[in-house]
Amino acid sequence: MLTESMKKMVETVHHAFVASSGADGMPHLAAAEAVSVPDLQRLRFEAWFCPTTLRNVSVNPIVAVAVADPASGQGFQFVGRVETVEETAMMDGFLPDEPPGMPQVETRMTVLVECVMEFTAGAHTDQPLG
Repeated sequence: MLTESMKKMVETVHHAFVASSGADGMPHLAAAEAVSVPDLQRLRFEAWFCPTTLRNVSVNPIVAVAVADPASGQGFQFVGRVETVEETAMMDGFLPDEPPGMPQVETRMTVLVECVMEFTAGAHTDQPLG
């Protein structure tokens, strides 16, 4: 599904935007870091995801993940299904002035990619690549 050149770009950019939606269809956008390509069918990334993202993928595992090179604006949109959600770190308590709802667990997600499309602000189609 992914190519070696896509893998190189994804792992060079190192961050992504993850779009999810819950049972109500309301979209939600999150940012992720440590993006990697463990094999040419999967993306893996980590973040201190907010409760909305975690709730959304628990009821609707289909996500869109956008990765773009900030210098060129060129990138890819990966659509797929969240396969795994793993806790990788946990805060050891709340700060006294911390707003309610702040993420307390860092999470790693692995997504099985089902479709890859070009992602750019320039003219493009929404046709799957390759």
